[in-house]
Amino acid sequence: MSTEAFGFEKWFVETMMGLAPDPETVRVDGAPPDMTDFASNKAFSVSFASGMMPGPFGMATILPELAAVTKIQMDLLYKIAKYHGRLDQVNRTLVLYVFGCALGVTAGRLLVQRAGSRLIVKAFSTQAAQKIAAAIGARIGSSFVQRSAGRWICMATAPVFALLSKRMTEKIGGYAEDLFRQDIEIETIED
Repeated sequence: MSTEAFGFEKWFVETMMGLAPDPETVRVDGAPPDMTDFASNKAFSVSFASGMMPGPFGMATILPELAAVTKIQMDLLYKIAKYHGRLDQVNRTLVLYVFGCALGVTAGRLLVQRAGSRLIVKAFSTQAAQKIAAAIGARIGSSFVQRSAGRWICMATAPVFALLSKRMTEKIGGYAEDLFRQDIEIETIED
């Protein structure tokens, strides 16, 4: 793997982790399904409002929209972790795992393995994590391109992209709930 590719993956993961809430400020406000419903509706609203801006003005809203929706999703992941008493275990690998599963990146399942009743989480330094970061980045990049085209016909595409943001947030909530309700063991594996 080239240094340039790892540079992108590192930048991408650092940007995602920069959107994570301060663990000290995470407040649980309901059961995971309730928090997921609230977050997914919020993501829908943000995407719909951003998607209604036409043409060049709409183009300027794409990155803020993606950042805002990702922030909502990161907050949800942290709230669910706290609900299950696992906030101290949230790390880059678990974030990549949840986002990778939600985006349909099948390689994300390489980061976590079941051993009896517990989950073994591999360290972020593995090549699998780097590949997953690249795949997630590619999916989000594809979303950026799709939204760029959609800003020119915003009346038709705003509800569609808003629904996609809602569904993605629901998936993240579901995968986070499945993950954090189990025993998790973090294992450091060297390349």
